[in-house]
Amino acid sequence: MFLAVAFAALCFSNSARAAGPDAPGTKLITIQAGGGPGFGGLISGNIALANLGAAHLYGGLQVGGDLHRGSSANRMDLSLAPRVMLGFNLGSVFELHFGGLAGVGVQRFLGESLSPSLGFCYGGFGGIRLNITPSFGLVAEGCYARQMALPSVILPYGTAGLAFRF
Repeated sequence: MFLAVAFAALCFSNSARAAGPDAPGTKLITIQAGGGPGFGGLISGNIALANLGAAHLYGGLQVGGDLHRGSSANRMDLSLAPRVMLGFNLGSVFELHFGGLAGVGVQRFLGESLSPSLGFCYGGFGGIRLNITPSFGLVAEGCYARQMALPSVILPYGTAGLAFRF
């Protein structure tokens, strides 16, 4: 999958240069890994909704998963959530962004006979993107999310990864 995303970003990199890097319709895909109380990763797909001069608005969908291993419980959290992001260009290389997400979360305790818990999840995030080329960059984000499955879990975490814009 990673190679397919990289190939698509290279093939469509001219569209990001021609219309401006965050023009409406620009697509942004991020692949990130990180941790907090557990270790996991996320993939997000976003599309630029509006360019507001030095700022831009993206909307999209995020899929994430975390694995938590500890003395009290081993559990896996999965989430699927729409997200919005407001980014601010700090020159042509750096972008500072903030956003929020809300969706569905599934929590499964490993090694127990309990069935998975389904619940609502929401959170906020902030981060920075370093644009190496108009179509490729590095991204780092910090997030504070809440999973409302039983029992309710608060998840602060940080991620870093790759960003493909086309």
